[in-house]
Amino acid sequence: MKDIRIISGKQILPGFDATAALLGYKNTNISQSKLRPLFQELSPALQMRIRAKAALLITNSSVHPLCKNSASPVFLYAMLTIGEGASRLIKKYTAEQDMLKATIADAMADSCLFAFEQQLLPTIRQICLEEGYGIESRLEIPKDLPMEIQPEIFRSLDAGRTLGLSITSGSILNPAKSMSLIFRLTNDLSAAHMEHDCSTCTSKNCPLTKDRDLLLQVKWRPDVSCDFETTEILCPPSSNLLEILQNNHIFPPAYCGGQGICGKCSIRILEGNLPITEGDRRIFSERELESGMRLSCLAAIEPPLSILLEDHSESDFKVLGNSTEEPLCFEVSHTYSKEDYGIAVDIGTTTLAFSLLSLHTGICVDTLTMVNSQRSFGADVISRIQASNNGKKDLLQTSIQADIQKGISMLSQRNLTESDRLRHVAIAANTVMLHLLMGYSCEGFSYFPFCAQTLDLEEFTWEEIFKTAQELSFSPKVTLLPGISPFVGADITAGLYACHVLSESEPVLFLDLGTNGEMALQKNQKLFVTSTAAGPAFEGGNIKWGMGSIPGAISNVEIKNGRPFVQTIGDKQPAGLCGTGVIETTAELLRVGILDESGKLDDSCFHEGYPLAQTKDSVWIRFMQQDIREIQMAKAAIRAGMETLLIRADTSYDEIGKVYLAGGFGYYLNIEKAAAIG
Repeated sequence: MKDIRIISGKQILPGFDATAALLGYKNTNISQSKLRPLFQELSPALQMRIRAKAALLITNSSVHPLCKNSASPVFLYAMLTIGEGASRLIKKYTAEQDMLKATIADAMADSCLFAFEQQLLPTIRQICLEEGYGIESRLEIPKDLPMEIQPEIFRSLDAGRTLGLSITSGSILNPAKSMSLIFRLTNDLSAAHMEHDCSTCTSKNCPLTKDRDLLLQVKWRPDVSCDFETTEILCPPSSNLLEILQNNHIFPPAYCGGQGICGKCSIRILEGNLPITEGDRRIFSERELESGMRLSCLAAIEPPLSILLEDHSESDFKVLGNSTEEPLCFEVSHTYSKEDYGIAVDIGTTTLAFSLLSLHTGICVDTLTMVNSQRSFGADVISRIQASNNGKKDLLQTSIQADIQKGISMLSQRNLTESDRLRHVAIAANTVMLHLLMGYSCEGFSYFPFCAQTLDLEEFTWEEIFKTAQELSFSPKVTLLPGISPFVGADITAGLYACHVLSESEPVLFLDLGTNGEMALQKNQKLFVTSTAAGPAFEGGNIKWGMGSIPGAISNVEIKNGRPFVQTIGDKQPAGLCGTGVIETTAELLRVGILDESGKLDDSCFHEGYPLAQTKDSVWIRFMQQDIREIQMAKAAIRAGMETLLIRADTSYDEIGKVYLAGGFGYYLNIEKAAAIG
């Protein structure tokens, strides 16, 4: 057969799944939830430019690479293209420096080319049958044949005339969205081996390998005020589930840094299967395992898989200084108009706190507290330092920047009018948190003598830090407050300044009761500081039923006549324990004798824990023996830091005239019950 057949493609459309798969390797920062709107926007422009066309020829070739193992081989040559229009569209976006659209359009064009190939295969099969041939095998370039075969195919198909293509000296087709197909034919009409065989493919990075990329569906709530949404993610088989979620900007808590110890990164299987690990058995009951509960940090993904993340978005925290309390007011040192506002941000290891202030009056207008999504990389600064140094620095930075932008946006939307202006954002945090925010290296925190990249006060524009324009009427200045040492940061500086600690005539102790137990002792205008690894227990971390201070968290506990009486935040159905609830439960168990002075629970609840209340699903919230050990370690760390400061300052508890308790946990702490446990 010498006739060249020309075939036009019909209704060639870009495929979303194929586009997402291609982008999964080209640009891992594009999540599928963000991709779909752009895909829909670009589709009409691309479809208008598609001119799909193919040329086919059955030939007796004498070209050497094709003559192996056959005396008189017969082949079908095919060359197909979607035309120059798609390439011009990509070049247009590139010229406009819109690289995101250029990248997506490029992947969409590739998906159109592959779609045209699939449309063409039945026609190829029919043509072969008409000529009395079956298809013995599909030959791949460059796996089976060298690139040098492509000019032979080009000449045989007269592709310059029939398809309007050209070919370079390096055997590359132009326009780029073109390809060649070669099939070895046989007299066996039943043979129809047309499809690409992924199992024999030598390409290690092919994003369309069918048994390499798996579709993971994640049902989750970015915010407790939102409905559940489903995010689709393509990922290689046997991938670590927690890492895949983190790479796609979904951050379940993982206080143990993914070691399978804390149990906080739990997910529930909706469809599919995940093998039960020893870590799963240690954390979950048989009933929970049967219901599909697994630890994401220990899970290796198997196809197909759909999972549910339940209530990991603890963004509705109980905030400081609510409307029923005396409003906070600060001195005004500059002249501002009534429309000028500022926001103070405290980046805690576990939580973030925001305060919106009128710069004209100095009055705090509104406050907001939310979770720090970096908890997905570990509970304390050491875990975050290790994660940053192990290649996750960009993810940690992206995570905290997104949290801050979200918090500021929420405060602005519910308080500021179009005429109001956000003029200034001041950020305090421990030194490590500020380094992660700015993308600074954390290597210096890893070894003695422990050094920070900077402890200075720094000032930036909003765009310099966040790389995007804030959707407000005014782009605010951003100030990062100065730190004291690598592990005593700007949050302590801010607290000492706000409380006028250095002006006190008697010794003053300042305690930030959080994950990093940072503290300062002032005596004779001399300051002694230290930090201790208290861990996240005070904020609900590493506690079996621990959670942030959100509606439903047990915050107050009292045992009367052998029965526990609990109060939850927002008077909601109990869902877990926040930090104050943990302290009060411990104190009450000690008071009634269920807990002894060593921290050991009575035999009646040593193994199963002490039952406090039932959830909406009638599951008992239990306070476990291990939870008490976590509190003992956190309390001991704080106590050790205090004792060390007293020794270094040559003073005693009796000489201290005032104690400041900082942080959300310290603010709501029941002092009597805290003292009751030492």
